[in-house]
Amino acid sequence: MKQILLVDDNEDNLYYLETLLGGHGYQTITARHGAEALVKARKRAPDILISDLLMPVMDGYTLLRHWKHDPALSGIPFIVYTATYTEPEDEELAVSLGADAFVLKPAEPDVFMSKLHAVEKRVVEDCLNTPAQPAGDQQELLKVYSETLIRKLEEKMLQLEEANRELQLDIARRKEAEDKIEQLAFYDPLTGLPNRRLMQDRLQHSIAASSRLQRYGALLFIDLDDFKTLNDTRGHNVGDKLLMMAAQRLDGCVREGDTVARFGGDEFVVILEALSEHVDQAATRAEVAGEKILRAMSQPYPLQGEDYHGSASVGVSLFCDRDISAEELIRRADTAMYQAKRSGRNTLYFYDPAMQAALEARLQMETDLRRALEEKQFCLYYQSQVDSDVNVIGAEALIRWISPQKGLISPGDFISLAEETGLIVPIGNWVLNAACRKLKIWENSAQTAGLQLAVNVSARQFHQDDFVDQVLNAVNSNRIRPDRLKLELTESLIMDNVDSAVEKMNALGDAGVRFSMDDFGTGYSSLSYLTQLPLHQLKIDQSFVHKMHDKPVNAVIVQTIIGMAGNLDIEVIAEGVETHKQFQFLKDHGCPLFQGFHFGKPVPETAFEKALNK
Repeated sequence: MKQILLVDDNEDNLYYLETLLGGHGYQTITARHGAEALVKARKRAPDILISDLLMPVMDGYTLLRHWKHDPALSGIPFIVYTATYTEPEDEELAVSLGADAFVLKPAEPDVFMSKLHAVEKRVVEDCLNTPAQPAGDQQELLKVYSETLIRKLEEKMLQLEEANRELQLDIARRKEAEDKIEQLAFYDPLTGLPNRRLMQDRLQHSIAASSRLQRYGALLFIDLDDFKTLNDTRGHNVGDKLLMMAAQRLDGCVREGDTVARFGGDEFVVILEALSEHVDQAATRAEVAGEKILRAMSQPYPLQGEDYHGSASVGVSLFCDRDISAEELIRRADTAMYQAKRSGRNTLYFYDPAMQAALEARLQMETDLRRALEEKQFCLYYQSQVDSDVNVIGAEALIRWISPQKGLISPGDFISLAEETGLIVPIGNWVLNAACRKLKIWENSAQTAGLQLAVNVSARQFHQDDFVDQVLNAVNSNRIRPDRLKLELTESLIMDNVDSAVEKMNALGDAGVRFSMDDFGTGYSSLSYLTQLPLHQLKIDQSFVHKMHDKPVNAVIVQTIIGMAGNLDIEVIAEGVETHKQFQFLKDHGCPLFQGFHFGKPVPETAFEKALNK
């Protein structure tokens, strides 16, 4: 079985040739460069050598030159197998140096094997036609011996060179690995900024230096406004691009020696060092830096061929005292940032202790609110809805929180928190099911069987994918008449996505559920959409009702809504009716239904049902 020595630094190329030649009955050995090939060939000469040209340590040309000058190897065929991008001059040089064949990669198996067989045939013919060489004299033997010694030295030199190269490569690889470990440990992989771990270390050093030099520094906590919305609607790839651009802008806003770090998510931290010995001057300089950051963050971001307009909220906390910890300083700046969010976003706030107290109270209320859901601390109050003869035709169900510690808590104190935390969804589902249970109870009495019950639906609840299923499940599980349930939606909720809103409203409308547009007239200009929406009722916002007699324009708006609703065959109800004068005006102008303190405040179910008996 013939043995072929394969020389190539590419594992895939070696695997291909080993598989091809092995399938044709050849035995193969491999080398990764010319130096290794020479060592192996001189230990055991192969029948044929196939070599690449471009290799480390020793390239194919050098190998070919050594090969043809070595009496023990020069008669062994040398086939060059190299890449298709090789210049024509390469083949000429290889042939002039003694190559027996030149094959371009990648060669088809049959083409490659035909070249190989041609070389083998030519070798056989050369052997038959070449006469035997006479044995050399003593001088020739000495010459051969000298050449052998020189060759041995060359082999040793090549081995040492190879070992040195391997050592250098190993050192380089180790250094690269250490750099990567440090990068992963201390730097954010997306933005390249210091991560939270490195930032905290630098902040501790900054606090110590500030205390030693008695110069104030500042920590800025930065949060990108509405980043989650962008991430959810445009995808994480777009969100990542925004984060990278924001990081670059932040880095361009600070001095050399200051630190910009990614804290996590869409949050960044800036450490400003040695601002001033005086607190008011340090605060001014921190504010200037913060305003510069706000302007940079507000510039358009080119994303997917369009300009995205974003902003940021910044919280600032000054430091000049070694006694404060890095964690406490971060907490203070985060508290100030949250206040900036609460104040309209795209703004800057300095830390204030009262602000921290308010945040802690909010966090406590969130904890209590979650417990209230678990322990069913909620109940429904009912406010009457009446016709022009003041007959009760239904009610609006309004949630109340009965806290064991704080007593009755108004929705105004916890609904906004529920919206922010997402708790509004389970709370809304509880209200929906509680209202359906009450409607079922009312069906058993002739006095209440005809009453409708209105339930407010939050935007977050309405936009849940399973909202329709949640409503239908509440209706069907309680076996109520669906036309007794009325869902109140705001204009802004519907206009967020008209097509989706219409689809959901039609699905529930087909099941018999009714819809009322709450606070009509205060949101978008939705008149053009009224004919598309499956609405049963418009609710005139109380702001117009309260000021009907103060501003004539409000009276005109109210009359217009009443007339328009009548023309569209949509029921209309006025909320916030507090005086007889308001009631009479609305009644005189054709408003059929009313709700407000003039007819009764929201009361517990027992009080509401008791009033029906009067």
